[in-house]
Amino acid sequence: RALGLFDRVLLDAPCSGTGIICHDHTVKSSRTDEDIAATVQLQKELLTAAVDCADANSSGGGVVVYSTCSILVDENEAVVDHVL
Repeated sequence: RALGLFDRVLLDAPCSGTGIICHDHTVKSSRTDEDIAATVQLQKELLTAAVDCADANSSGGGVVVYSTCSILVDENEAVVDHVL
């Protein structure tokens, strides 16, 4: 473990940005299925690392907060399901 264990871990993961289409219309046309698949894989790796860094034996129980600005199930619920 290079980083050690933490009571709380916040992961504001890189994402496709589909949740900000109303602010940036180029997101809709600039993302391909391959881009999203690569992003999902990175999110799974990052969330796995975040969970590994959380100390389940700490007084708070090792809390992990996972956040994206995406509305896609693949980038949110599916990533969390993968790690659980």
